[in-house]
Amino acid sequence: MKKIKYKILISAIPLVPIFKKYKKFFDTKRYSIDLKKTDQYLNENQLLKIIDKYHGVICGDDEFSRRVLMKASNLKVISKWGTGINSIDLNFAKIKKIKVLNTPSAFSYSVATMAIGMILSYFRKIIDNHNLIKKNKWPKLQGETLHNKKIGVIGVGNIGKKIFEMLLGFETINYANDLKIINRSFLKRYKIKQVSKKKIFRESDILITASDLNKSSYHLLNKKTLKLIKKNVLIVNISRGSLIDNNALIKFLKKNPHSGACLDVFEDEPLKRNSKFLSLKNCILTSHNAFNTYYEVEKTHINTINNILKILR
Repeated sequence: MKKIKYKILISAIPLVPIFKKYKKFFDTKRYSIDLKKTDQYLNENQLLKIIDKYHGVICGDDEFSRRVLMKASNLKVISKWGTGINSIDLNFAKIKKIKVLNTPSAFSYSVATMAIGMILSYFRKIIDNHNLIKKNKWPKLQGETLHNKKIGVIGVGNIGKKIFEMLLGFETINYANDLKIINRSFLKRYKIKQVSKKKIFRESDILITASDLNKSSYHLLNKKTLKLIKKNVLIVNISRGSLIDNNALIKFLKKNPHSGACLDVFEDEPLKRNSKFLSLKNCILTSHNAFNTYYEVEKTHINTINNILKILR
């Protein structure tokens, strides 16, 4: 009996340009591969036009809505490149018996490192110093250490835990908030108090959002909650752009120039040329790139491919 030849769509941005390196994983007699280049993700309309052809998908943040999954008559597996699967209608995928696989905690170390790096860059004015030297100046910009800074982390999953591990040597005062009860031994080991979000808003010198995006975390920082926080706070978002109402944050940063923000993620990506974030001097901005370290990216490439091959044998 002749075996099925599976059609696979690969649209994950990091994998598409270098797919030749991983082609060896796929037996050409068993698998037919289509590569789809995209700037950010395939939206619902784009997927509706093509999805019925495919048995499997390796995707990024592509919009696998209920409508798309209804049209996906042959689809058996979605292998998500990375961790976040909030762009996929998981309930309907389960009804249709479509497997959804990812790489849990894929980039915890990379993303936590980015958070700490951004904080240190901001407080020690590393970027400002560098830019002035490039202009043939030799400034002595006075910065701050993290000693005795109150740091609040909302969302203590793999990334949040890794951030606290990295903070241990800085002698900070650490607050944590999560929907789940955090392991007591972890709290004790890293000198953390589990507190309410309101206490984190009111007392943090540095406020880090590291939560998943869900109904309870959407616009966690908004016009109302921003009124609770200190006027010289540093806000760090290395998780999901929509955890923060970006328009409300821009107004807050304009009104409070002694506050700052370190942002790797935004509600609309990439940032438009006229984005008001670009005119703010109290921001460090990066391009949704916190995940991007060689070791963890390579590990995720291989795991994502193995995930799809486990199902489409």
